[in-house]
Amino acid sequence: MPSPVKVCYVVDSGTAVWVVEQLRALRDRYGCEVVACVFRDRGRLLDGLRAEGIPAHVCLVSGTGVAALWAFPLMVLRLARLFRRERVDVVQTHLFRSMVIGRLAGWLADVPVRLAMIAGPAHLEARVTRWIDRATCWMDVAIIPSSEYSRGLYRRMGIPDARLELIYYGMDERRFDPERCRPAALREEFGWPADTPLIGMVAQFYHSTRRTGRTPPVLHGRAIKGHEDLIRAMPAVLREFPRAKLVLIGGPAVDAGRALVEELKALVRRLGLDDSVRFTGFRTDVPACLRALDVSVQPSLLDNLGGTGESLLMERPLVATRVGGLVESVRDGETGLLAEPANPDDLARAIRELLRDPERARRLGRAGRVLMLERFTLSHTVRALGELYARLTSGPRRGYRPRVSACRLFALVPLSVVLAARVMAETLAFRILDAWPSRGRRA
Repeated sequence: MPSPVKVCYVVDSGTAVWVVEQLRALRDRYGCEVVACVFRDRGRLLDGLRAEGIPAHVCLVSGTGVAALWAFPLMVLRLARLFRRERVDVVQTHLFRSMVIGRLAGWLADVPVRLAMIAGPAHLEARVTRWIDRATCWMDVAIIPSSEYSRGLYRRMGIPDARLELIYYGMDERRFDPERCRPAALREEFGWPADTPLIGMVAQFYHSTRRTGRTPPVLHGRAIKGHEDLIRAMPAVLREFPRAKLVLIGGPAVDAGRALVEELKALVRRLGLDDSVRFTGFRTDVPACLRALDVSVQPSLLDNLGGTGESLLMERPLVATRVGGLVESVRDGETGLLAEPANPDDLARAIRELLRDPERARRLGRAGRVLMLERFTLSHTVRALGELYARLTSGPRRGYRPRVSACRLFALVPLSVVLAARVMAETLAFRILDAWPSRGRRA
């Protein structure tokens, strides 16, 4: 009887609880032996892994930005040693930084199957990160874009379809089931009447991004999830529905996200929306919160499915922006309404349409759940991953050849120098560009 496939997820996040859901399902439903390597030593992800009894190795990355480049080679070597010690059959990376480090480490260690699952298209829309991905993606056996949009970006980079496996990050349909939870008492909690029209957004707060070669142009000076646009849409909504309220559900994704929360609270005050907007902070009852909403909104500037899946599974009338993979789950006029990105007026237009016609809104929500159950659930995700692992490990599990690793180590040195030099050159170029206009103004 063949031994179970041993899978290691590599992820640079403290809050990506979907890692726990996927690894638990791969273990319990498909008999995989699972382990995780995380780059944060605290957070809900690490707590969740430990609670599920999933072995978790913490590999801290020293420094940030250009400073982290000096620690980069040591991180790759440490991770390669971990893979060799654990003798994993499959290394699967998620999120850009952990993808690059895990990709190089898996190739150096000669892990038999090396995969990169692409959580979002942002790094593919930025010049430097796209170049880094293209320069190193040959080290992976396959790439797993999680939307048609991301798959299209890889195709334009010249990656053949034979190396692209489309698998969505599906949500746990058992947890997001409108029949299994009661609506959260949000109106009562904030002292609003029971018939208050309630608009909501569930998303973490990511900090605004600076202009660099590692940032997509659409995000220069903006935060990816579009909270600001939704807040700016509220005055137009309130002119027609003066009793409507907005709840922003979620906490900072990283410490820098706290600054964005304060900026958004200041924006609420400047727009005179103190009585109409509430920040709930992180909550564990997200399905119940969604169930309480009349309209759910996902106004991202760039995303795969974003938070649309959870809303649609809960049959919520949904407004999303026409970007990335959101159009794959939110079919305009069928499972929700689409609005133009970075356009508060168009967001307000779509929100008002759903508030005006509650019966239509409910029909869209029901159709959304049907679509999610057909294609976008955790069950679909782990089934596709399990089949992919089985196919790629069906032959003899060759790997961990000492001579191969020794040769790759020599090749990795110049490659790391080239990658670091490119990042440093681009960073310097953008700093010069940012400084140049200010010099002109001072003159």
